[in-house]
Amino acid sequence: MQVWVKRRLDGQRFKHSYYLTTLKVHSITQAMNLYNQRGAAEVEQFRTDKQGLHLSSRRKQGFGAQKALILLTDLAHNLLADFHHTALIATPFEGFSAKRIVRDLLAIEGNLVWEARVLKRIELHQAHPNAQACLDCLVKYCQTG
Repeated sequence: MQVWVKRRLDGQRFKHSYYLTTLKVHSITQAMNLYNQRGAAEVEQFRTDKQGLHLSSRRKQGFGAQKALILLTDLAHNLLADFHHTALIATPFEGFSAKRIVRDLLAIEGNLVWEARVLKRIELHQAHPNAQACLDCLVKYCQTG
C-alpha cells in the first residue's frame, strides 16, 4: 500500500489530505488520474441508471416498499447490463446506455408468442426503424442462456 500526504495552507492553519492506494503507481499524480477516470465512470453509470430506470421519480413511503424498489432496480440494472453484454456487443446498439436501451429498444411495440410456457416467437412492429436489428439482438439474447 502507498500513502501520500498533501499539506496546504488555509488561512493561518495547515490542512492535510491523505491518499491511500493499493495500485502500483509511481506518483500521486498518476494515482489521482486513475482515480478521476474511475470517478467519472461511476458518476456516468449512476446517471444513466437513474435516468434509464426512472429512479428520481420513484419513491415509496414505507421502508419495506422502498427496500423492494431498490432490490428490483438492482435486478433491472443487472439484467440490462447482461443484455448489453450478451446481445448488443458488435451491433449498432453497442454504445447504448441503460437509458437508451429502455427508451429506444425495449419500448418498441410488439408481442411475445408463447406455446406451453415456451417462447416461440418475438414479433416487433416493423415500422420502427430499429425493429429488425433489435429483433436480432433479442433472438441472440434468448438463445444464449
